[in-house]
Amino acid sequence: MPKISVCIPTYNRRDYICETIESILDQTYKDYEIVVVDDGSTDDTKQVLDEKGYPVRYHYQQNCGDAAARNTLIDLADGEYIAFLDSDDLYYPDTLERMIAAAETEKDDVIVYGPYMRIDENGGEISRCKRKLHSGWITDKLFQDILIHSCGSMFPAHILKGRKQFDTSLRVCSDYALWLELSLDYRFIALNEPTFNRRRHSGNLSEISVDNRLTELEVLKRFYYELGGKERINKTDAMRRLSRETYRVAKSARAEGKPDLAKKYFKESFRLKPNMKSFWHCLRG
Repeated sequence: MPKISVCIPTYNRRDYICETIESILDQTYKDYEIVVVDDGSTDDTKQVLDEKGYPVRYHYQQNCGDAAARNTLIDLADGEYIAFLDSDDLYYPDTLERMIAAAETEKDDVIVYGPYMRIDENGGEISRCKRKLHSGWITDKLFQDILIHSCGSMFPAHILKGRKQFDTSLRVCSDYALWLELSLDYRFIALNEPTFNRRRHSGNLSEISVDNRLTELEVLKRFYYELGGKERINKTDAMRRLSRETYRVAKSARAEGKPDLAKKYFKESFRLKPNMKSFWHCLRG
């Protein structure tokens, strides 16, 4: 059994996946396997991988979305730990070494994660993610902000294999929903230095749409009201976060030319946590 399963979901990334895999092969820590789940690529990803002859386990499935691909990876992984890496991102040479060292200094199961460096499509550095990360029981901090990216994080495999995995009903934020749930039962360990390079290119720029904003809001509300968040998160802080995300929904709705929806969520934002920005928009109509 390998110590770590490095799990790569991919969809039409033939131009980047080889560099991703080579960043794993260059690791200073060698006790790992590489598992690739191709979520219905229509390009020649498989042919490219076959020609390279990389030591990977490749699995093709019909296109079902990112969450389903990650769940398949969890099922296929044989390692004691699971680490995710997107097929256009890159590890640093010592990423696995640093993550396994952090995990194995702890007596209990922990989830290890770290910051990232933004790079352009050619690998040039853009900027480091400056979001403050936290260690320990981080439910309250995680509720306030999406601290953890799927890449550059590592999980004991049994906690993913033995419980609900990524929610395939969510088009976005399935990872955030899962991290919130896991934070109720497990401590998180944050590394100080970046664990991966996150590539920005035309094929992966996030769409900040009202639908995506609504999904994030629903994830937050469901976690707080139904899944145990109320027991861990101060009510004032929770209402502030829900109000802030509701305000973002309203702003996106207005930008998309949906004034009635915008008005509804500006009012809801003010109801959750009275604030001048939402109040002004309510008056503005």
